[in-house]
Parts: sequence; C-alpha cells; structure tokens
Amino acid sequence: MEVGRRTWLVLWGVFVFAMAASIQGLVSPTRQAKVNAGSSVSALASHHGEEGLALLRQGRYKEAIAELSRAVELQPASWKYSLALAEALLSANYNFTGLRFLLKVKPRFQDLAEYHYILGLAYYMCYQYMNAIAEFKKFPQDDPKFSRVPFLIGNCYMALGDLKQAKAFFDQAIKLKPDDETYYVSLGKMLRMEGPQYLDEAIAVLKRAVSLKPQDVYAQLHLADCEEGKGNYRDAETLLEQIVHENPEFQPARLALATAYEHDEKLALALEQREIAARLKPPKPARNPELGPPISSLASQ
Repeated sequence: MEVGRRTWLVLWGVFVFAMAASIQGLVSPTRQAKVNAGSSVSALASHHGEEGLALLRQGRYKEAIAELSRAVELQPASWKYSLALAEALLSANYNFTGLRFLLKVKPRFQDLAEYHYILGLAYYMCYQYMNAIAEFKKFPQDDPKFSRVPFLIGNCYMALGDLKQAKAFFDQAIKLKPDDETYYVSLGKMLRMEGPQYLDEAIAVLKRAVSLKPQDVYAQLHLADCEEGKGNYRDAETLLEQIVHENPEFQPARLALATAYEHDEKLALALEQREIAARLKPPKPARNPELGPPISSLASQ
C-alpha cells in the first residue's frame, strides 16, 4: 500500500512538472517576442538617432532631420533626439516648424534646461523676441558656462531697438567670455547702429574681433563699413582689398569695395569690382552663427 502511495506521488509530480513545462512553453514565446520587439525598436531608434546626430555635426541638416524624425517617432521620450531634431530644423532655417515641434513636446521636456535654451532660440529665430527673452532669463546671467545667454538676450534687445539694454547684455557676455569674437561683432554692429558718434568705439570693438579671429570676413566687412562711415575711405579700401585678395569669390566684399572706390572717385576700379561681383554667386547661407555651439554641448559644459 505504501509503495502504491509513493508511486502515485511520483506520477503526480511528473504530471505537474509536465504541465508547468507545457504552460511555460506557451507563455514564454509571447513574452520573449515582446521583449525582442522592444529591443528592436530601441535599437532602431538608436541607429537613426546616432546617424542623425552625426549628420547634424557635419552640417547636413536636411539629412539629419530625416534620421532624427524617425528616431523621435520610434523613441518619443528621448530628449537627446527630440532637441537635436529641433536644432536641425532651426539650422536648416525651418524656424516655425522647429518652434511648433518644440511647443508640441513641451509637456515632455519642460523640466530640462536644454529645452528652454533651444525654445528661446526658436522664438528668437521666429522674431518673437519678448518670448525669447523670457526663456533666456530663466538662466543665470553671471555664469561663464551660460555666456551665450546674455549675448542672445542682447541680440533680442537689439532687434527690438532697445540699444541701451542690448549693450548692457553684450558687455555682460564679453565679461563672461572675453575671447569669443562673435560677441564683439554684435556689439560693434549695434554701436554702428547707434549713430556716427559711436563709430570710434565700434571700430575699436571690431578690431578686437578681427584680432581674435583674423579669418572672420564678416567682422572685417563690418569694420570696413565703420571706416567708411568715418570717411576713412583709404583705410576701408585697404581692408576690403585684403579681403578680396584672400577671398576672391566673396561677393559682399567686392560690392563693398566698389562702393569705397566710388566714394574715392576711382570709378573705373569701382566698375571693375561690380562686374566681377555680378558674375559671382552670393555666399550660401550657413548655420546661423547666433545659434552658437550645438544644443547638446550645453549639458556637457
């Protein structure tokens, strides 16, 4: 009798084990399929996202938009890919599309400093300067790692015509990062806008910009314009001739040199420069330098 009981218990154990194995065989493939599917989506999002980031760094903005859009579609919770997509849209001058996208994802990323930084840029690029200022003022104004923020606020005030406020923020940006030539260029442009009484100061500021980055043709161009404003046509000519010599296909310098020659009554030389300029193409728009370094660098500073 005892033997029969032990036999029955063994058989029951085998039955239970077999049933458990059978159930596990039915459930496991489904669960594993879900895990595999999740892993596949994540891997695919990462593939498109990292490719998009690489294209963004290379300045291939439209291709970056395509890759990053796919990454965001697959992984909408990724702040890195979403904000990189917004950056690519702004860099490609799809400014209003970038702003609409940022406002759409605001509930998801509004707690991130990086989000408010690029939202401020989007407002700025869409001419909504007061909204841009409101976003940028959420950042500390005396922290060197955020030196771009007072610079951008200064640009907003300059666009609004409040030159006194603009100068105060440009001065703050220069104080925080005195080796960034773009800050001096914007300050020089603003001083030139304020009137002829500020031209000497503008010239000094722009010379500082050129000393920091001699290859910056736009800084040199603004400097030449200020020299012309002072009536220093020979100084303007010398500077513009140097730009043209080093950058013979830079059309804006050819046109500016023609104007300087005309002021100096060198009409034949002016005509020659205008004829050359007519055969040249205007410079292709590049990434707006006011955007500064990539948004991703803000987090790593």
